[in-house]
Amino acid sequence: MDLQERAFMLVRHLHDQNIIKMDDLDQLKNETYEEIVLLLRQKLQETYPQTKLKRMMKSVHFANGFTDERLKRVAFILTDEIEQYLTLNKFLDHDTSVEFFNNKITAADFVINATSLVEVTFESLCICKGRKM
Repeated sequence: MDLQERAFMLVRHLHDQNIIKMDDLDQLKNETYEEIVLLLRQKLQETYPQTKLKRMMKSVHFANGFTDERLKRVAFILTDEIEQYLTLNKFLDHDTSVEFFNNKITAADFVINATSLVEVTFESLCICKGRKM
């Protein structure tokens, strides 16, 4: 699975969990992973305008060593903004998400590189649960 598919999977999950509403999910299949993440951030900002994000310490972020600037930007948005929207609005338990991420990247068969770390970040956000309607 590539990053575009992972990004789409996250948006679909958030939509299916009633965390965000997307009128035409299929239109996202033509977007890049970066465009999907930017759209998701915008959708969360619109849906949860009362959420006050905290500045994160970028000096200790796993993406600091990424040479691909687009991938680095997406990693920061996923962990510093989207993860906070989900956590602060009680859709995601931060500790559970971090534990999931750490377990995946320390598995014996896991190959650590920038892309695989961002893929796992997408996965770790997909464990969030929406409120029952």
